[in-house]
Amino acid sequence: MTCFEKFFASVKKALDRDDVYGIWPDFEPEYDEKEFAWTTLRGLGEVLLLNCGSCDGPSDLRHAICRECCEKRSQMAKEAYEKATGRSKDKWPALILCRIYTEQ
Repeated sequence: MTCFEKFFASVKKALDRDDVYGIWPDFEPEYDEKEFAWTTLRGLGEVLLLNCGSCDGPSDLRHAICRECCEKRSQMAKEAYEKATGRSKDKWPALILCRIYTEQ
């Protein structure tokens, strides 16, 4: 269990409300669905990087909102990959959820 999971479990305990959410509270996703890239990592092959932008989500595929987002964006990335390389991609060996920040 991560420290954030412990924190949210403690909030539920303090509220005496086990029914308020599962592992993570709900959130509004905030990302650009076309911000993805693939790269090759030694030992894994071609992996998919998804920029979660300024999303406040947990970056955890156990949360339905994160899972839905990753499935949709993975499909978009597969289509872009096939268009760019001419090869089909059945499954990414790894999904890396990240937040990329730049100074503005």
